[in-house]
Amino acid sequence: MSDAELRNPNAVPVRALGIRIRRVNGDFLIGQEDRALLLTDVAGLIFASLDGRRSVSDVAHLVALEYAVDAEEALHDVREFLDDLTDKGIVAWRDAP
Repeated sequence: MSDAELRNPNAVPVRALGIRIRRVNGDFLIGQEDRALLLTDVAGLIFASLDGRRSVSDVAHLVALEYAVDAEEALHDVREFLDDLTDKGIVAWRDAP
């Protein structure tokens, strides 16, 4: 997916195939090859929301509601976090319905 598509709030992020996911005390431990990443708090909420149906905008809305933050700020932060997970091969993208 191109950078422009990543910025599209209607794009749908999904968990990439081939990653290992464990729940540890309510957090997500993500394993990929020889790397591990622990996702807590808001990062865990975002990752848990990647169900293949929710758009970036939908996920940002959940974050804004849960953490009582401005919707635009939530959208910016969710996009940035998903871009990072995409770069790490943890998130893949599919076209919006």
